[in-house]
Amino acid sequence: MKPSRISTKLRIVGGLLSLMIFLIIGLVVAMNEKSKKDSLIINIAGKQRMLTQKMSKEIFFLRHRDSHDFRQLDGAMELFENNLNDLRFGNSDRGIYAPQNSVIENKLEEVAKGWGPFKEELESVKKGILSVKSDKEVLSKRIELLLNMSDKIVQEMVAKNLEGVYIDLSGRQRMLSQRMGLFIERYLRTDNREDYFLFVNAKALYDETLTMFAQDATIQGHPDVHGAVVHLQQYWGEFETYVTHLLEVERAINASIAYVNRNNVRILDNMDEAVWLYTEHSENKNQLLVNSLFFIGIMAMVVILYTFVLVRDMVSNIDRFVDRAKRLANIEGATPETVSVPEGMETELQEASSYLQAYVGKVSVAMRSSEEAIKRAENSIGELQALAENVEEALRDLVIDEETRKKLGHSMNATEDIAIESTESLMNVSNMLNKLKDNLASLAHNAKQTR
Repeated sequence: MKPSRISTKLRIVGGLLSLMIFLIIGLVVAMNEKSKKDSLIINIAGKQRMLTQKMSKEIFFLRHRDSHDFRQLDGAMELFENNLNDLRFGNSDRGIYAPQNSVIENKLEEVAKGWGPFKEELESVKKGILSVKSDKEVLSKRIELLLNMSDKIVQEMVAKNLEGVYIDLSGRQRMLSQRMGLFIERYLRTDNREDYFLFVNAKALYDETLTMFAQDATIQGHPDVHGAVVHLQQYWGEFETYVTHLLEVERAINASIAYVNRNNVRILDNMDEAVWLYTEHSENKNQLLVNSLFFIGIMAMVVILYTFVLVRDMVSNIDRFVDRAKRLANIEGATPETVSVPEGMETELQEASSYLQAYVGKVSVAMRSSEEAIKRAENSIGELQALAENVEEALRDLVIDEETRKKLGHSMNATEDIAIESTESLMNVSNMLNKLKDNLASLAHNAKQTR
């Protein structure tokens, strides 16, 4: 595409170069902005992996210590959930955009589906730990009360002089109450399955012996001993209910912790895959921007070459036009048709050529008028010469004095001189116009040769 006007060419060249510059600047800015946002998102997604480990560490740590401070766990859970929501739906305040492809979106949805139950289990562990904490505070008191009541039965049997087997069994009950307290406290603290089974065995033996005491006829024969046994049996029912609830809470805590242990790695792996997907997506975007920048660079080179061609043509046409104008002084026989420029030249040069043609036309008209004036002047001179000869003949025939004759002769000679000078002036003008015409014709001839 080659526009016909110089101004249009300059506007196109300037516009294309400006467009290339703005595109390059825009791409560079976009690359920097995208790099910042992508780095932020990748950092947040990577932090999610750390948070999964922190939550698991905190829940295991809380499980096996006496003081329960949930601030670290709550902070990690809240931060994980907020970051996950920002990654899924975007957050303009933080400069986080929503997933830009379905692969990342599906992976984050998978993380979100796993996070819901995972969070519920964490909350369940927190609730269970708090529940067990309050129960543990009264466990030792209950064990101590159970020991005292068992000891009272031993004392009553000794006071009634019961057989040694009864005293031995009641003494074993005191030992079993201590063993149950020891094993259940250790189980609640360490979650050791062996301690649990030892507690269950001690509890079963204690319950069996207590039931035997309550049904034994000898003991029933001693109201004080039997009353102590019945009272202990009532308390034992409450103690069993209390311990059963405590163990159920502990089992729920253990089940939740087992779930956390199994699914923590799954959420971690999914977040790790999401990080890699974000990284790959960021690299693809950066590569696309680099390719776009490379393509725009090629387009800029094309625009520069196109600009070079346009400028070269403009300079060449201007040089040709100026050269013809310089040769105008040496042209002979110019006409309006012989000073025209090629059609391929710019519109401005063609307009200048049209003005030059109009000027040459006017010169041609002036030349024709000058030639006609010269011819009329020549005719007038001939007529004046004939008239002068007739006047001279008439003067010879007239009878006048010599002085008057001389005056009339001088007047006739002056008139003839004026006519001759006028003719010479007209001829000089005609010669100048002819020379101008010849110069214009020569310029047109040279222009045709250079086309």
